[in-house]
Amino acid sequence: MQILKFCPIFKPTLWGSETWVVSAVKGSESIATNGIDKGLTLPEIVARYGAGFLGKKNTEKFGMDFPLLIKFIDARQDLSIQVHPDDALSAKRHGKMGKNEMWYVVDADRGSQLIAGFRQKIETSDYAQKVADGSIEDDLNKVNVSEGDCFYIPAGRVHGIGAGMVIAEIQQTSDVTYRIYDYLRRDRDGNLRELHTELALEAINFLDITTDPKVSYTESRDSIVSLVECPFFTTNELKLTQPFKRDYTGIDSFRVYMCLNGQCCFISPSGQGIFLHQGESLVVPACMNELTIVPDEGAKLLESYVE
Repeated sequence: MQILKFCPIFKPTLWGSETWVVSAVKGSESIATNGIDKGLTLPEIVARYGAGFLGKKNTEKFGMDFPLLIKFIDARQDLSIQVHPDDALSAKRHGKMGKNEMWYVVDADRGSQLIAGFRQKIETSDYAQKVADGSIEDDLNKVNVSEGDCFYIPAGRVHGIGAGMVIAEIQQTSDVTYRIYDYLRRDRDGNLRELHTELALEAINFLDITTDPKVSYTESRDSIVSLVECPFFTTNELKLTQPFKRDYTGIDSFRVYMCLNGQCCFISPSGQGIFLHQGESLVVPACMNELTIVPDEGAKLLESYVE
């Protein structure tokens, strides 16, 4: 089994664009671009290799479903304020996974802000009226961001990405999103965008009052720096300036790498080499126990897996 790269799926939007770099979402399945599996979709590769690709525990838990969706988000305008349901609510309503996710700020204009949680308590009985008149904006926790900031967004947390930033997003495989508020903006026909006010009501964690939602971590070169470790995924940062041998002992999972800066070459134990450039991603199968990452004048990577 080989290290695999996939063709990115570019999705233009009203506010900018998304690039889905590793996806098993129906209708937006990533397609392999190298090796003997070239031309196969990610779900087809999972079906072909099973636990050898996903990992034994992941196969037992998810069957043949790939559990992560990996994106780059380029926000030219503010995105709508949203919330995601947890596994239980999403399964009941949609027969799908919930959506817990994380953001890593790849780039940000000065003064860029995002929203994560409430800054003060609001009553559920006041929620619908606050959405209708726009006063909910006063209750949202707005955070100034810069390159390297990291945020964990659990299901139930109200959130929104602001204009002027590029975000790397790691999330559960789900396309379920409830739009809470869209700044009373209108489309070209003068219509307000659809909101999911009633659906969101049960999903929102109204006790999520957050003053400092940033993940605290210390950057380090040529080592593994933990960013987020939760039941849904683990994500680490690697800033490499020299060849780095990655030992996966004890990690029974596929691994996804996103290249945020620079470029590098991944070399498997069999000698397969595959380059990863800025803005690209690749997947290392669970059966590969080690590899060597050789940076070309430095590289910043995110590494994600599920245990």
